[in-house]
Formats: sequence, structure tokens, C-alpha cells
Amino acid sequence: MKQKSLRILSALVAMALVLSVCFSALAYSTIPYGSESTQVKTLQKALKSKGYYTGTVDGKYGKSTYTAVAKYQKAIGVSADGKAGNVTLTALYDGLAAANFIDSKKAHGLTASKGTLYYGLQGDKVKALERLLKKVGYFKGSIDGKFGELTLIAVKRFQWAKGLKGDGYAGAQTMKLLKEAAGS
Repeated sequence: MKQKSLRILSALVAMALVLSVCFSALAYSTIPYGSESTQVKTLQKALKSKGYYTGTVDGKYGKSTYTAVAKYQKAIGVSADGKAGNVTLTALYDGLAAANFIDSKKAHGLTASKGTLYYGLQGDKVKALERLLKKVGYFKGSIDGKFGELTLIAVKRFQWAKGLKGDGYAGAQTMKLLKEAAGS
């Protein structure tokens, strides 16, 4: 019995090590300002496809790339420092859900108070949130009651526009401002 427990424990430890290596391999390294590389070209193409970069895809991380990165960061509700780091690149390449997962402890480490709507929730309250966001011009998707990427983006953009921290949580302050903006 003791030997079986030891084998199970060893297998779990080995699995944890393998998973940690896999997850760390998925992390993106920060692309430094002033660099010139294929990584920068990939960044520029991705920003261009989303409408944030209008310059030539030349692989040079200059002022126009820096400005495009900062605009994208503002749009997704992260610190707009113009640095193409892990969270920014993950959101850009893999989607906001992936970035939200990576940054969940840091950016979303807040404890949601009762009644706060956040990524992953579903139901009528989320539908009501989506309706309000659509009414004020921030939500572009269909009203489905699923707090997914489009809802998250809309909440963050609204919060940013109202001078709130773009954390993606639709709490009391965000809902109050949203209802005021919608005339509800």
C-alpha cells in the first residue's frame, strides 16, 4: 500500500513538472523597443489586422509600433505602457480569454463582491449587462447571456472611457455609470 502511494505521488510530481514546463513554454518574451526582428513583424501584422497599426510592416519596433501597442493595451484594459510583454502578446495572439487566464491572479486578483458580474458567468444578469453595453455603443456581439471575450472587452472599454480601472468586473460603480449612460 505504501509503495502504491509513493508511485502515485511520484507520478503526480512528474506530471506537475511536465505541465509547468509546457505552460512556461507558452509564455511570450517581451519584445524590446528599438529591436528589429521577425517577432516585431509578427506583432505589427497582428496589430494591423486588428486596426491598431497603420504603418509599414518592417520588423522595426519604433514609435509607430510603440503607439499601436499602447492603443491596443488601452482597448483591452491593461496598463498602456507600449511594451509588448506576455499579457499583451497573449491577448493579441491567443485572445483575451488566454490573457485573462494568465493575468487572473495579478489583474483580476480582486475578490468580486456579491452581485458583481465577471468573465465566465452566464445568465439573465449578463444579458442585461450586454443590453446596456450595446445601448451605449460598447458591445458589438449578440446578446447571449455569456460573459465571454466580447463582453469582457466591452466592459473594459466602458470602464476605461469613464476613468475607472479597466479590470473587466461589472460591479456596483461600473453598473451605476453604465445605467446612467444608457439613461436607465
